[in-house]
Amino acid sequence: MNRPGWNSQRRNRNIGTAKSGYGQNNRMCIPERWADGHLFYERLDNLVAFSRIVGDHKITMLVEPVQAGFLHACTPDDIVKVLSLLPSQHVASIDLIVLRQPKRKQRLLRPVWGRLQYWSEINQYTGVAIHLEAQLINGVQRWHRSLTPDDAQELERLGQDGHQIIPERRYYQLYTSLESIRNTQLYRTLPHEVGHHVDYFESVEKHATEDADEREQLIDLYWSKPEKDKEAFAHRYATEFCEREKKAGHIPFERILNEDTLVAEGLEISWFR
Repeated sequence: MNRPGWNSQRRNRNIGTAKSGYGQNNRMCIPERWADGHLFYERLDNLVAFSRIVGDHKITMLVEPVQAGFLHACTPDDIVKVLSLLPSQHVASIDLIVLRQPKRKQRLLRPVWGRLQYWSEINQYTGVAIHLEAQLINGVQRWHRSLTPDDAQELERLGQDGHQIIPERRYYQLYTSLESIRNTQLYRTLPHEVGHHVDYFESVEKHATEDADEREQLIDLYWSKPEKDKEAFAHRYATEFCEREKKAGHIPFERILNEDTLVAEGLEISWFR
């Protein structure tokens, strides 16, 4: 799987926008600011960087400390195990896994489970990045009862993940737990974001030649695809992964929290437990 090529103008147009996919039915949309040339979620404070091997591919993990009441629901070992279950060619050009703590203003709207960046620049680390956001454990999300068909399907999936959904007169109250957040992020969001990357590869890289104009045309065709079609591809990819691996008995699996390894990599146990 070859690495997608991007110039700065194309990066400004598409990377980090809704076109790039915010994860499976993510509901938070923060205005983009480019004051320093970086998107808000490329600005990580006190990040810890280390490498993990998935098959024969090295992936850099960037982990940001969490705020009080928040946890990274998926551990590095959890993520590596799920990525190892995916086809190796689909993971071969994923460069970065980012575990990020959202800022207060970004949490005022409904939280994002994760996102894909087709190209990211975080300090000296660059490449295709999948983000998973730290979540408020035992938190509450409010969903308006006037749901679109897509939102209704997503709310049903969240219930299947183990989130407690309580209907009220005007809203649905969604109560989260460590286990339910992990189910959503590890078994749905993570493969969903890989699915977005596979969609790009099959639409562009698989057919691209050395001709730069032809590549630009393929890229433009990809971005012109309806957002609903791109989301449908990624959702189908994640669903097929879950069905296949559940049937094989590979998922779900117990949370992997190797304290010695985390400490050796410079991480705090309290960020995960």
